[in-house]
Amino acid sequence: MRDYEERLTAIGSRLEGRTAAPQEVDALLERILSEKRFATRGRKSRNLRIKGFAVLGVSAAAIAGVVAANHLMKPSFPEPAYAATPPLMKISDEKNLPAAQVLEDIARRTEKLSETSSWDNHFVQESWSLSTRIGGRQITSAVVPEHRDSWKRADGSVTWSVKEEKPKFQNSGQKKLWDQQWAAIDEPTTRTGKGGSSYGNPPAPAGMKHWLEEGSPGDTAGFISESLVQKLMTNHLTPEQRAASLRVLETKKDLKFSGTAKDRAGREGLAFTVESDSSGLPSKHTLVINPDDGKVLAYEELLTGDPGALKVKTPAVINYVTFLRG
Repeated sequence: MRDYEERLTAIGSRLEGRTAAPQEVDALLERILSEKRFATRGRKSRNLRIKGFAVLGVSAAAIAGVVAANHLMKPSFPEPAYAATPPLMKISDEKNLPAAQVLEDIARRTEKLSETSSWDNHFVQESWSLSTRIGGRQITSAVVPEHRDSWKRADGSVTWSVKEEKPKFQNSGQKKLWDQQWAAIDEPTTRTGKGGSSYGNPPAPAGMKHWLEEGSPGDTAGFISESLVQKLMTNHLTPEQRAASLRVLETKKDLKFSGTAKDRAGREGLAFTVESDSSGLPSKHTLVINPDDGKVLAYEELLTGDPGALKVKTPAVINYVTFLRG
């Protein structure tokens, strides 16, 4: 948290007292967002942390810096009254069962499984965030998912490729605005890069609790979004490790079993949710888990109350990751 505030404050101090060109602001933000702490969704910031501009309770100096940056980066093309967001995930068949009990049942099934094939450390996700930026500009007129492929080597280094998926619209007005924006952006739809993998490789099942809680916020929502989901982006877990991770999740406060859900790839799983306002705005965090093998299929964050400065109609999905391989 302090690390994040210092970076935002740095933006404010560097912009204060002079006029910065939009490309200079974009370069500064992109440099900050590319640092290791914010790397993951290579756009972890776009998928987990950049929403902190509006959500996290940051210092007054940091807020001033963000306001200045937003003013300087104001696009010249029209913006919709409300940002485009994905449809809500449907959760059904709710049963009044404790989350810990359901997770333990899955863990017991999972730990008895054996690996069915060799693993090549290739990871694939589709993700989206309300704060997705393309060509240095935040996109609000379309939902533009990202398809991410990552390959992890034995030394922990990761090579990744991210491709912008086909934009999705809620109405013709959004499509018209998107066409105007895309003409102004003129950015390649595929990016590649290399980087390290945070926290090393997953340990034996007995060490999973320490590994998962390393660098994790104390609240359940933070544990899910900033530890479990982040580490699954580039780490394969064996059945025993998955069972151990589910047992760590069992211990988290206020987690609820919410029923059956389908992720955005059409796969059915069990939904576990926690509601939190620890980030500054009321939201619901959802994990969809395959009950047969204990794999996390998807993660989503839903803004449930007053959106603050965010231009969305609530309830609104503001962030999701769908795990397709890994």
